[in-house]
Amino acid sequence: MNEQLMIREIKNKQELETCFEIRKEVFVKGQNVSMELEIDGEDDKATHILVLLGKEAVGCARIRIIDNKAKLERIAILDEYRGEGYGKDLVNFLVKFCINKKVDEIYMHAQYYLKTFYSSLGFKERGEIFEEAGIKHIEMVYEK
Repeated sequence: MNEQLMIREIKNKQELETCFEIRKEVFVKGQNVSMELEIDGEDDKATHILVLLGKEAVGCARIRIIDNKAKLERIAILDEYRGEGYGKDLVNFLVKFCINKKVDEIYMHAQYYLKTFYSSLGFKERGEIFEEAGIKHIEMVYEK
């Protein structure tokens, strides 16, 4: 992991707003997801994770625990920071975080074009391809 890279739980409302700004940039502007779908009313039930490069916020994610299963959501790295391994570091952090919570399962609805990336980090496809926000997705589950 890059020495300047820090991945951690958010500490305050300002950092939560930073996560929302990253999500708006990546999903709303970058992928044409509507604001109503992006800000879905589930954020108050989630643990939010921030990716910092020095003092610069470059990514985020959220985790929701549903029936002792961890659902990884809103995994985002700003465009200009992609290809540096930060997404891999973020997903590995999320998995370790969830394992420490002793959940029964870790899963996500992954954008289909990223399935190979998530497979390389220990996730396996489950079920059929489906659409969310007009984007092809596949459910993927982490296999320990």
